[in-house]
Amino acid sequence: MKKIIFTFLIYFLFISCSYSKNLSGFVIDNEKNKFNLQPISKSYKGKTPDISLNNSENVKIIIFSHGTTRPQKKEKCKRKYNAIPNSLLSLTEIDNVFFYYLCSKSTDGNKPGSYIEKRVNEIENVLDQLLDNGIKPKNIFLSGVSAGGWSSLMLMPKVGKKFNSAIVFAPACCGPRHEINKYPVWRKEIRPKQVKQIKEAELIKALIFAYEDDKFNRSKELMFLKEKSPNTVNIIEYKCGEGHNTYRKDCRINETKKIIKKYIEEQG
Repeated sequence: MKKIIFTFLIYFLFISCSYSKNLSGFVIDNEKNKFNLQPISKSYKGKTPDISLNNSENVKIIIFSHGTTRPQKKEKCKRKYNAIPNSLLSLTEIDNVFFYYLCSKSTDGNKPGSYIEKRVNEIENVLDQLLDNGIKPKNIFLSGVSAGGWSSLMLMPKVGKKFNSAIVFAPACCGPRHEINKYPVWRKEIRPKQVKQIKEAELIKALIFAYEDDKFNRSKELMFLKEKSPNTVNIIEYKCGEGHNTYRKDCRINETKKIIKKYIEEQG
């Protein structure tokens, strides 16, 4: 009996330790880390260490931000739907392209919609660290899904100055469209305010994947981006029958991969 209890405790401690590992960091095998990128996702616990690397001129970094299930609660980054989409992750086939996974700790607190502002600050903190390490803005890209994609778009006033452009999937904030009258503060007040902030940017530069059956934002709800910067915003819309989750159940994934790879190559 004691042996069984001891075995159970060891297993419990192992599981607990594995779940406490910090996901924020570069998504890369340490053995293949020729640029000595640090920190490495899942390789440490506790506070996220500062970014460091070698040969900064030879790398391109994509900062990836996951979605938000409930603004009132800290997101569980380990969930499958918060992983980097396979279509985007295919860019790791390019030798000098690396991902920095940003596991957000942001919640709304007592101010509805403030989680987006906090997420913007988290992304900008990573941006500033990359720039301090000598990476040029032209070699830094923002990416994200849902609220992570929307937060990336909120940083457009810094495009060209701190990063090259954004590649986002189903960018969304402020609840589904059908709840506009049920929770009017979100889509009638908070969303228009944030749209205005995005449009205050001199330029919007982004590749956007939207879905016809998305309950949050279809391409028509994102057309304000194209109207602001018609030559530097590319909105790709299609329907796979998976709605908001199409980014991870992409029925046109091979085409999506080609579009993303071409976009990165065209940015120099």
